[in-house]
Amino acid sequence: MSSCFHAFVAALFIPTSFAAAQAIDFETLPGGGSTTDQEPISDQYVADFGVRFDLVDPITLESIGSPLIAKVGAPQTAFAGCGPDTPLDGEGVGLSLLTDDNVISNETGTLLLTYTDPVAQAAGVVLDVDRRTGNAYEEWTVEALDASMSVIDTVVLIAPFGSSACGNAGQGSGDGRALGFLFDHPSSDIHFILIRYTGTANSIGLAFDNFSPTTIPPAPTATASADIDRPCAGDPITITAHTEFGLPGFYYQWQQASPMGSFTDIQGETNQTLIAPALTEGIMYRAVITDALSRQTITNPVTINNARPHAWALKVETAVGSGIFDTITTNIVPYIFDENITTTYGWTNSQEYYHGEEPPLHLDRSHLFIAIAPGGQSLITVHDAADPNTGGRAEMTASFTGATPDYMFKDDPTGDSYIGGGTSLLRMRHSWSAPNTDGWAVGPLSESWTASVQFTDTFSGAPTIDGLSEWYFHSADGSTYLLPLEEDRIVMIESICTPCPADLTNDGNLNFLDVSAFLAAFGAQDPIANFEPDGSFNFLDVSAFLSAYGAGCP
Repeated sequence: MSSCFHAFVAALFIPTSFAAAQAIDFETLPGGGSTTDQEPISDQYVADFGVRFDLVDPITLESIGSPLIAKVGAPQTAFAGCGPDTPLDGEGVGLSLLTDDNVISNETGTLLLTYTDPVAQAAGVVLDVDRRTGNAYEEWTVEALDASMSVIDTVVLIAPFGSSACGNAGQGSGDGRALGFLFDHPSSDIHFILIRYTGTANSIGLAFDNFSPTTIPPAPTATASADIDRPCAGDPITITAHTEFGLPGFYYQWQQASPMGSFTDIQGETNQTLIAPALTEGIMYRAVITDALSRQTITNPVTINNARPHAWALKVETAVGSGIFDTITTNIVPYIFDENITTTYGWTNSQEYYHGEEPPLHLDRSHLFIAIAPGGQSLITVHDAADPNTGGRAEMTASFTGATPDYMFKDDPTGDSYIGGGTSLLRMRHSWSAPNTDGWAVGPLSESWTASVQFTDTFSGAPTIDGLSEWYFHSADGSTYLLPLEEDRIVMIESICTPCPADLTNDGNLNFLDVSAFLAAFGAQDPIANFEPDGSFNFLDVSAFLSAYGAGCP
């Protein structure tokens, strides 16, 4: 490094005290004003934090300019994570970060942090360190330098192998995530910190944030909470993890445990919030949270129980356009999945078919069923089976009363047509070839609702039904119900949530008459006594009835 730059640094910095326990998140300036997009940052934090920021020549380390503030969102100046300059939601890294030159290019800037007084500790994060497909990868090397600018400590940031949580093909597990570094020395010998790009991938930009210049942030602690008020079985319940301390960004892994069971990971649930389904059986949920320095904490468990039971009925129109319906069954049992519908379905560009273990699929059959999973209750259709089928085509509508669901999953989201998400009328057109399936899932569905589903010519083109020879509704108790595979003939699913489930006599009161009615129904295996909607009659139903009875009526 040249003597002129040493002289420049010495003349600029005047030793001062600063708030050692605070971190620089680049959201505000020390005077209290907010930072602005593309604002140059150099000596603004010297007085309060004793550190200056410079872009430097990677060889000579001489200053060649100032890094710039990048705000989350457009215009894109630092990286393309979960959107322009957008980290993964819930990481806690804020809305501002430090970047190099406003350009994502093949030559990214080298950042030098210069201290007024040497320090023993420091920590920070670099965002969006992608592990690309193939041999290309992003890598940042962070070096602590002594007074002579010799390297005394090194941390290399590179993401592990894995898929992008932002859904970007080819970007890998670091996409939109924050990777942390720390230095913890026995004495104050760190005079400079150098952050430089050492990876092989192109089209990169610097994204530096949450810099703790003189201390290592305390280890994280966390709690979890949910807004639960006697939901119906299958209703979506939002559980949120609240983190204190630690170094953002945070990585979340949600877990679940049945009563008396052990906690296991819920595949695919790695966001700050979990949408958990309400069940009559008390399921516990918790989050394991890891901060950017790989320190972990576990939230308190949240138990969702005492859900009001649902009753599902299946009806079929007697003839096309009649408006008159025959009841096929009132004993539908939904499938309970441990993973959300997207994970359960398992569709990929290379495996374009339904991967769920239930229901069992049959060639040339359209399968209709209800599932309760993380994310809530959903109505699902899967056309055909992943075997050497002959392919097919289907056009359908699903009209809802009491609900305006969205598409929770789209089989072949770009090749097929999905219209009306978030409204009461959804229209779908599918075309598939061997050995693939096609289909859809809509939800989350809550409280009481009705769905009218039919094959109908809702798009231009023909035929409405091709490659299918039968249509069945599948129930998790193993029952299957043949449906008329006829254009414009409606199949209706009614979902009724009981406002006071233990009031089996429907007189508005809870007393021994309701207990007697439950025991009689339980002995007769009447569906009204199936309080744990699994199609079986056992102690879980008794326990759920007693819980509902103890909870009282509104």
